[in-house]
Amino acid sequence: MIKLKVWGGAGEHGRSAYLLSGSRVQLLLDCGVKKEGAGEYPLIEPEIVKELDVVLLSHAHEDHSVAIPLLYKMGYQGEVWTTRETREQLHTYFRAWRRNMERAGHALPYEEGDEQLIRYRFLEDEAEGGTWFEIIPGVSVVWGRSGHLAGSVWFGLEMEDKRIFYSGDYTSESMLLQEDCPADVFWQASLPRNRRGLDAPVSPHWISDIRTAVNGGHVMTGEPSASQSLASASSEGVLRSSVLAGWPVEQQLAYSTAKEAEVNKASSIGLLDLVIMDAAYGTDRDTQAHKLDQLEQAIHETITRGGKVLMPMPSVGRGQEIMLWAQQQFPHVPIVVEQGLVDGLKQLLRAPYWLKEEEGHIPGPVKDAIGRFLSGQGWELPLTNEERERLLHQHAASLWFIPDGMMQSSLARWYYSQFADDENNRVLLTGHVSAGTFAYRLLQNPAKHGACEVRKIRYKVHQGWKDVERMLHQVPARHTVLVHADRAETDKLREGLLREKWVSEKGILHSLSPGDELYL
Repeated sequence: MIKLKVWGGAGEHGRSAYLLSGSRVQLLLDCGVKKEGAGEYPLIEPEIVKELDVVLLSHAHEDHSVAIPLLYKMGYQGEVWTTRETREQLHTYFRAWRRNMERAGHALPYEEGDEQLIRYRFLEDEAEGGTWFEIIPGVSVVWGRSGHLAGSVWFGLEMEDKRIFYSGDYTSESMLLQEDCPADVFWQASLPRNRRGLDAPVSPHWISDIRTAVNGGHVMTGEPSASQSLASASSEGVLRSSVLAGWPVEQQLAYSTAKEAEVNKASSIGLLDLVIMDAAYGTDRDTQAHKLDQLEQAIHETITRGGKVLMPMPSVGRGQEIMLWAQQQFPHVPIVVEQGLVDGLKQLLRAPYWLKEEEGHIPGPVKDAIGRFLSGQGWELPLTNEERERLLHQHAASLWFIPDGMMQSSLARWYYSQFADDENNRVLLTGHVSAGTFAYRLLQNPAKHGACEVRKIRYKVHQGWKDVERMLHQVPARHTVLVHADRAETDKLREGLLREKWVSEKGILHSLSPGDELYL
């Protein structure tokens, strides 16, 4: 038996940390923080830390990584397995977290020296993506690119005859970053031959599996209803959704055939025992194309009335994608980009393995598009306050890309002060804003801080409703835990999904909270 213990990340946005405990092995998936107040750390159990055998890190973002030094302060002696690209980014994220906490007058629960104690092992040194290998005795691992960030990965695990998939932060809709379909990898990868049950077909015995989930201290048990075959349940759901969409019959048949092949592939790998699935956008059904349409309209409205658009972004991630897209969509609009985002673009160019070859929104090979942007054509880079002030006076309608999506830094707040008094200007927030941050306060009550409009239009770097449906098709499991959104939103998503018959018959969906346990 294996127990999943949620130390953080389910039923909330942030501090992802998932403990898997078997009879012989204790394994931790990620260990991050919530970027609120003094920082909220995972519900780490100190007595378990010294017994941990291994830590797997999906990517460098603070909500997955920044509490790892706390493990070493508590006595963890093992290794952290991640990618080289993630390791190179971690110093920047650790430093930014320390600086933000110091600026806010909060103390860290660990010392800078604890960061130096971290012993890293690199996944790609052991095996290329899509290839199983034994990471410690009794635990086999396979990894693939998750499309969320350069260096970000998902994990497949096999331990004590259980198969587990952890998506990390996942998206198939990045304009720049390549993702590896987990179904393809589970189906095609060289599976460890000495492991029992890996190639077994879907078994009817899963129907009698008993669920035990502890939610808020209340133990619940139950059985899923008897199911049809995976293929028939899924193809009925696909056909029903395509008819409702009003597709031509030929398109319906082609799509249904493709989905049936996908379902057959899923059937061939068998049901996994546990999937921990990124569902950060909850009930949001929009595609990336819808989000880009909304973003384009908001920018166009602001530019038309002669206003400036301020776009605060994380130093690495969606900012680089939106910058390249904006240059294509608004070729005659002045674009100003701060150094941190330029550095993030250079970093992508140094990591071609993580990039797509081509993408519909960007002409030509992605690597060439990045190179053209970095050549300096069509945008400006201010290096001093004098240069920033000159450009602000020089350009009326214009786009301004600055680092720090939460707008906590002195640079971000300075920029806002320059935009605030003009009602023609607009601040566009494109990602999650943590409670208590300056960006959050602006979004909640923009009139309190200035005359310019503040609006949030999400750019997708996680999964919403439709993406979760797709992943449920690809990697069906006896137990699927939906994570990375607050509990109320996750509950709504779970309830909505279960109204689809094919979902309710495929396995058990869980909406959990920190401290909850699930026994496999």
